[in-house]
Amino acid sequence: MQNTPAWRRNLREASFRGVPFYVDARDMETGRRTALHEFPGRDIPYVEDLGRKARTISVEAYVLGPDYMPGRDALLDACEKAGPGRLVVPWTGEVAVVCTGCRLRESRADGGMAAFSLSFAEAGEAATPAGSVSSSRRADYRADNALAVAGRRLDRNLLRDGMPAGVLSDSLMAMRSVADDVASYRSVYGDPSGLAGHVAALSGLSLSGFAALSPSSLLLPFFGDSAGIPASGHGQRSREMLSVAGATPQVTMPAGAGRVRTVQAENRMAIAAYQRQAAVAEAARSAALSAPESRREAATLRADVCDAIDGVLDDSRDDAVHTSFTDLRTATVRALSESGGSAPEVITVRPPVVLPSLVVAHRVEHVAALDAERDLLRRNAVRHPGFLPAEELEVLRRA
Repeated sequence: MQNTPAWRRNLREASFRGVPFYVDARDMETGRRTALHEFPGRDIPYVEDLGRKARTISVEAYVLGPDYMPGRDALLDACEKAGPGRLVVPWTGEVAVVCTGCRLRESRADGGMAAFSLSFAEAGEAATPAGSVSSSRRADYRADNALAVAGRRLDRNLLRDGMPAGVLSDSLMAMRSVADDVASYRSVYGDPSGLAGHVAALSGLSLSGFAALSPSSLLLPFFGDSAGIPASGHGQRSREMLSVAGATPQVTMPAGAGRVRTVQAENRMAIAAYQRQAAVAEAARSAALSAPESRREAATLRADVCDAIDGVLDDSRDDAVHTSFTDLRTATVRALSESGGSAPEVITVRPPVVLPSLVVAHRVEHVAALDAERDLLRRNAVRHPGFLPAEELEVLRRA
């Protein structure tokens, strides 16, 4: 091993998007982009430098063996997948590229082998400057508006003036139930001590105090507490808010009810509508402000929030509610599309034999193998890191 040249010791196993293949040679073309200027009556031209030319890589790859077909199909899928991927070639390590061409050749003479002529271009990045408000902040503003609309609707629909004590007591009890739902489902708070104080204040509120305060001001502290929560906590907060929205009681109008029971039911309906609308608005806000762990998590969160907003839109006939929540839905989808697009991707790997977890993780993430190993063990509930089964396993890939 000591006599092995250094360049040979540094060779890497070739792969694209984690799919391994064999390669004997690769070609890379680069240089400068130029504009040649030739002027009449002048013998010496002028070459204008326009920057570095995009690097292109050509690889003659092959997959072989008695069971080469699954490897062939996996490499084909990797080449046809949209977006940049990580290419590893033995001589230059990892590079983010886009596959621009793939030619497959199989023949009877070369049985058990699939030969590929692959063309790649470096992925680069979109570096156009922009001065617009970020999509997550836009969704944050839209959530403020939706929450304000829900509050105004509650203040308008909750009847208290001239109502007997029984109506006020029943409405106050319904508000306390909202506080109980928030406390039972939520674990992520901007200010836990402040929220506990609001619970205590609502529990000790008298009927006269309830009649003197706006209903939305009593319930808003249980929802509008996103300040101070880090991006890593917003995903959990969004899911908890969706649970609060799902716990909204179904209120029905009692048949043949008199005036008092009718107002009690109407007030409970108004409070339930606020609980659902406020929780959904805050779920969308936190989803937009979150940092999804993976693209799959972003897609799941986007689908759950959109379903919840669609439910609000289906149940309300208020024009302001429709406008505010439609705007919130659009902004949240855009924000999650951006954050999800930059998040790591969950991929499936299948070790050929029983292997240690670090070996499998290193094949996925050469640079951050330890992080990939921790994710591999957590996602798949591996019993022993020294013996990963030869079955499909999920892991995050950050390239």
